[in-house]
Formats: sequence, C-alpha cells, structure tokens
Amino acid sequence: MSTLRNSLVWSFAERYLSLLITIGSTLILARILTPTQIGIFSMCAAVTAVAGILRDFGVSEYLIQEKDLTRQKLKAALGIALGVAWSIGAVVFVSRSVIADYYQEQGLSDVLAVLTLNFLILPFASPSFALLNREMAFRKVFAVQTTSTAIHATTAVVLAYQGHGYMSMAWAQVAAISSQVVILVFLRPEGTLLLPSLAGASAVLRYGSMFASSRVIETLARNAHEFVVARQFGFAAVGLFSRGFGLIELFHTNVASAILRVATPSFAADHRAGLPLTDAFARGTAIFTCIAWPFFGFTALMAADIIRLLFGPQWDAAAPIATILALAVMPTYLFALGPNILAATGNVRTRLNISLVFSPIHIAGVVVASFISLEAVAAVWFLTNLLMLLLYVHHLKRVLKASTGQLFSSCIPSLAVTGASAGAQVGTLLICRHFDFPLIVGLALVVFSGALSWLAAIWATQHPIYAELRRLLAYRRSSG
Repeated sequence: MSTLRNSLVWSFAERYLSLLITIGSTLILARILTPTQIGIFSMCAAVTAVAGILRDFGVSEYLIQEKDLTRQKLKAALGIALGVAWSIGAVVFVSRSVIADYYQEQGLSDVLAVLTLNFLILPFASPSFALLNREMAFRKVFAVQTTSTAIHATTAVVLAYQGHGYMSMAWAQVAAISSQVVILVFLRPEGTLLLPSLAGASAVLRYGSMFASSRVIETLARNAHEFVVARQFGFAAVGLFSRGFGLIELFHTNVASAILRVATPSFAADHRAGLPLTDAFARGTAIFTCIAWPFFGFTALMAADIIRLLFGPQWDAAAPIATILALAVMPTYLFALGPNILAATGNVRTRLNISLVFSPIHIAGVVVASFISLEAVAAVWFLTNLLMLLLYVHHLKRVLKASTGQLFSSCIPSLAVTGASAGAQVGTLLICRHFDFPLIVGLALVVFSGALSWLAAIWATQHPIYAELRRLLAYRRSSG
C-alpha cells in the first residue's frame, strides 16, 4: 500500500506540474491562434488519436498485465509495436490528401504529414515506458513526462508566435515525443535495450487485437463529433467545440489520468498475486467520484466565466457546450476504473463487447443531433454515458463476482459531498452577481467556498478520501 501511495504522489505531482505548464501555454495559444486554426489541428488530432490506438496495439497494457514476462516476450512486443506503428503511419501519410480534399482544407494534409512522424518515433519508447509503469517507477515517469510537456509547450508557443499557425502544435507533438525517446534511453529499465523479433508474438497479438479493437472503437466514438461538426458547421465550430471539450478534459488529463496510470499496474499486480479486486475498485470509485463530481459541478456552473478568463471573449460560444459536457461526463466516474480492471485481469474481450454496443449508438446520436445544434451534439454524451454505465455495471458484477451494492455503496457519501460543495458554490455565485464583483474575484470566491464546503463535507461524512488525505499528510511529514 505504501508503494501505491508513493506512486500516486509522483503521478499527481507530474500531472499537476504538467497542468501548470499546459494552462500557461494554452492561455498564450488561445490569444495567438484563431478558432479555425485550432479546429484544423483538432481535426487532425482526432484522426491520429484513432490511428494512435492501433499504433500501440495494446502492447503497453500487455506488458503491464503479463504474469510471466520473459526476454523473448519483450522482443516480440517491440517487434509488434514497430511493425504496426510504421504500417499505420504509412496509411495516415498516404490518405492525408484524401482527407484534406474531402473537407476542402489543405492544412489538414500538412498537419497530418508532420504528425505521422510520431508513428515512426514512438514505438521505440512504448515498451520501456510500459515497463516503468509495470514496476510502478513513477518517479522516472515524472521526469519523462514533465520534460516532454515542457518541450511541447515551449515549441508550440514559440512557433505560434513566429506565425506558423496550426503547424506549431503539430511540430510541438513531434518535439515532445522525440524528447521522450531520448530520455528513456537513460531511464529505461535494465535489460530492455533489445532487438525486435516476431518469434512468440502470438500472445501479444491475441491480447493486442482485442485491446486495440476496443480502444479504436471507443476513440472513434469519442472523436466522431470532430468529423461530423466539421462537415455540418465548419472548422470554427470544431474549434469552439474542442475548446469546450478541452475544458472538461483538463480533469481527465491532469487528475483522472494520474490515478488511472497507477490503477492498471496496481490492479494487475494484485491480480497476479491472486488478491480480490472488489474492495480496491469500490474504494477507488468512491474517491474518484468525490473529486470528479464537485469539479464538474463547478465547471458546469462557472463555464462562461472560466472560458472568458482563460481564453478571451472570442471563445464565449464554447461555454454552453462546456456546461452540457460537464454534466454529461459525471456518470462516467462510476465506471472510470472499469477499463483498468478489465485490462488488468485479461478481460479485454469484455471491453470490446461493451464498445461494440455503445459506440454505434453514440455515433448515430451525434449524427442526428448535428442537424439540430452544437449544444444538442454535446447533450448526446449524457444519454450515451448512462448507457455505458449500465453496460459496465453488468460486466463488472460478473468479472468481480460482486453485487451492485458492493461496487457502489461507498459512493453514497460522494453525493452528499457534491451537494454540499455545489450548494456553497451557487450561494456564493448569487452573492457575487448581486454585488457585481469582478470576474476573477467571483471565480476565486466560488472556488474557495466550494473547496471549504468540500473539506467540511468529507470530514462530516468520514468519506474514504478523508482518511487518504490524512495518510498523505502523515507521509509528507515523515518524509520531510
């Protein structure tokens, strides 16, 4: 348990430092680049996100969960990673002109040409990075990710300032990934500098085909709106939707990912040791919801003020989208650990089955809603996220051999904590509006009142996160 908490400390440290760097660069880029330029890059990022899942082919997750990881299996994993990534990169490069012609935007071809370089470079880093996660060496992960984030931000801002537009973000990604490869040469686990091989690759292929299929389907569904919105409303609308979506993604990128990155190797280690996972899932979900629900309540309430302060008035139209998405994403944190449980226990086919049910319904909903408005497209997430919740509850009960109560009863205090925090925020906002406080003052007061009521509520309910915070403080005192 001490190893897990220490890993979480380093994971959160990396995420929060990365958050500070990312917010700083985002504030600058939002004032240099136009919504159309953001939209063009966002569209290309959606294409490479889908292709990127195929690129990794589940190799990282295979290395993390494999019980008997031999040198030959490592070589096979590297061989699969290189072969698949280079093949997918070639497909993206060749098809870039077709995509650009379809949307009548040459910039798409230019950006995709640069982003395909990532498919050539990243496979050299993936196995080493996966093994650092398997060994829960998150202090080294901190060094790799923080440096990469800083290089990404610096490159994007400098190139954008020099007038390179959407290309600045494309080259920033290449610079960041190249830095990861270089750093991992020095920080890689011992014995991982190997030549690739396809001998014994069948196990990797079996696991990877199921994992990659489910991830591709999920990612395609998650990014389908980019393609639909671009066709129906234009690239400026894509930029606005991307900005609203990006505000919601701040939590996943900088809080949820810190937990999820530790969750899979932790679950996998317990599973390899034959330990039950129900209590770990229930406790983790309770902590997740206690953090996520108040955050998204605050985002839904204050989206207009946050976007105006961070990005400027040219992005005001993104606020209603962010509000709807913030409410829509809340149910997902009841099953946020579900994919990690399935990956860690080898139940990748189950994840694929869930994706095959959810994704067509979500994409169809997005297409239908696109004939109404951008806000209607955002609202689709709420309905389809509820569907995914039902699917994960059904399968997790079977995989963990647990009842609904065993999985989620510990989340009931999270509802009370969220209600207390939201009530304080609403009351504070009404006072600020009545006295016409400046925007930044009002935001600060709402944050303060919400945080204070959150602390009071977790103490009053003796929420599981309260005990974790006390242990964390004790750990910092003892280590200091």
